[in-house]
Amino acid sequence: ELFTKYSMDSIFEVGFGLKLNILDGSNEEAITFAKAFDESNALTYHRYVNLLWKVKRFLNVGTEATLIKNIAVIDEFIYKIISTRRKQYSCHQSSH
Repeated sequence: ELFTKYSMDSIFEVGFGLKLNILDGSNEEAITFAKAFDESNALTYHRYVNLLWKVKRFLNVGTEATLIKNIAVIDEFIYKIISTRRKQYSCHQSSH
């Protein structure tokens, strides 16, 4: 778990110039994102052994319902970052 937190912090800092601070636990929104991301990876992996995952997805039950909720959390977090970056870029362009 420690390695996952460190990796997520590093990837976002290098790739997006954004400090998530998941490792030190100071950013609750980023922690929620990281948990949703980690759980979604595990749920997606388990689809390979569960032959009924498409039925669960269609019915929106069990692990597939959890996965849909996690994807919503991930999307919201990422789109917020994109929106912020676009605003920063727009302000930077208009000031030059």
